[in-house]
Amino acid sequence: MEDLVLPHSIASYECGADLLLKPECYLLFCQEMAELHASRNRMGYDWVMEHGMIWVEVKGDFELLRRPKWKERVSLRTNTGQASPLQARRFVEMSDEEGEVIGRADLMWALIDINTRRPMPLKRAELDVLATCPPIIEAESLKFPEEAEELGVAHLVTSRRDVDFNGHINNSAYLTWALDTMPRTPGNAPRRIHVTYKHESMVGEPLSITHCAVGKLSRHSIEGGGSLRALITMEWQ
Repeated sequence: MEDLVLPHSIASYECGADLLLKPECYLLFCQEMAELHASRNRMGYDWVMEHGMIWVEVKGDFELLRRPKWKERVSLRTNTGQASPLQARRFVEMSDEEGEVIGRADLMWALIDINTRRPMPLKRAELDVLATCPPIIEAESLKFPEEAEELGVAHLVTSRRDVDFNGHINNSAYLTWALDTMPRTPGNAPRRIHVTYKHESMVGEPLSITHCAVGKLSRHSIEGGGSLRALITMEWQ
């Protein structure tokens, strides 16, 4: 499959008070690029829904080497490949006008049977044409020390503004909630983000976010109804 490359001009609603791209918006860029590229290759939303399946992101590693500013023009590039019989790996890179890579994402996706809610082998879905795709981000350094002290627990109820067209809470919302638990100081933004999605959330659910920090690392455990929904580790600038 060929790479998909698209230009994008950073919009005001994608920026924070510092006029720089909000980290959660990069996750949204990745989701949009994934769907556009998948649709061009006969495996996007319409095709999988027609066959009783749905793509679900199960893990993501992100690096924001530099956050672009409002009105800055960037280029987004993506492609995908097979990581295992049950998972596809997708990369998304963001480059500035000089061609320097300023953001990278290494994403793992699973194809889920809508009726059984279980992963479907890519070969059974006739998607075994994907070439093997190695990881592009090494996330081992984001391992969080288990002895870190808990800093607090935040509580929220999921709302309709966080629901996407799949009918559940969009993946970017978990990062937004995690970021809200951290101090708001100038220049305080994560450089690296590791997210593992464990269980979907629906609108109107009460969730809790337990957060810890040690050095430049923070960890955010998002739970609800007795189950872990997402686990986020971030390395701060």
